[in-house]
Amino acid sequence: MAFRKKYAAIKALRPDILVISESESPDYLAAKHAVLPWRNHIWIGENKTKGLSVFARHGYALTLKPSYDPALRFVAPIEVVGPDGRFDLYAVWTQAEKVLSQGYVMQMLNAVAHYGGDLTDSSLLAGDFNSSPVFQTNGKRHFELVDKLAAFGFDSLYHRLRSDVQGLESSPTFYLHRDRAKPYHLDYVFCHQSRGRALRVGAARKWLAMSDHMPLVADF
Repeated sequence: MAFRKKYAAIKALRPDILVISESESPDYLAAKHAVLPWRNHIWIGENKTKGLSVFARHGYALTLKPSYDPALRFVAPIEVVGPDGRFDLYAVWTQAEKVLSQGYVMQMLNAVAHYGGDLTDSSLLAGDFNSSPVFQTNGKRHFELVDKLAAFGFDSLYHRLRSDVQGLESSPTFYLHRDRAKPYHLDYVFCHQSRGRALRVGAARKWLAMSDHMPLVADF
């Protein structure tokens, strides 16, 4: 929330592309006279103060693909064109539903079913999946998601590089109510197994004052 008040900390990481959940719409930012350093901005959502944003630095063009289905809340298929060519980014912030069996990980399973045929070796899926095998509701579905993406040659870059087991991660990406006693790993970067050089998770001591989610920084 209120990313316009926190972006300086992210700017210090010198990112090329950012996937930001709970972010304001361009119209809302303009109304607040907020000028972020990333002019290339795509936003989807239903609440102007709390949607899904993708930002890119100068030199990268972002286009929401025609295949975008707003019923998949919220997964944004975005074509990225930059200095080294083009690729598709599937930005993720899954949503809860009143019917729990249709929430969070089911949104991603539906998205993979919808967009899977468009995935290529250069595609990335990144963001807040709100999914983990430790959850009582739909926990087993997380493994189903991992398996479906593996069928396309994709895996979680964190788990590949760390050799951690899904659900037993050593680095949490989320602290419920910002409580260090309630850690979870809910944020992921999935990419083809031939891609990805590094991934690090922000430390709670630095980021918890700003958010319950820690940033994931991936290098390709």
